[in-house]
Amino acid sequence: MTRTLTVDENNDIFIGPSGSLDVSTGLQAVLHSCAQAAKTQLAEMIYAVDEGVPNFGAVWNGAPNVAQFEAYLRRAIEGVPDVLGVDEVTISTAAGVLSYVATIRTIYGTGALNG
Repeated sequence: MTRTLTVDENNDIFIGPSGSLDVSTGLQAVLHSCAQAAKTQLAEMIYAVDEGVPNFGAVWNGAPNVAQFEAYLRRAIEGVPDVLGVDEVTISTAAGVLSYVATIRTIYGTGALNG
């Protein structure tokens, strides 16, 4: 079963009710891993500089290139272990904020990722 450290709304790990670092399993763990993959900037990882989402080039450099952002987002999510596919991505921009909802199919079922 997939396991990962859980993060809070500030993207920080935290101590859970058991008194230990909180750990997610199954679908929740895969969705947490997808969220981390979606937050990774292109070239941010020194050992995998070709992975990540090019937010500056696709989103913040002039008018957002929504198609390019979606393609990189799908690629990042589909690279997460136990992800079978991304069924749908809905992207919106309002008041200078780009947000998305992705429907992700995993070996544990389907879940949604909001970013």
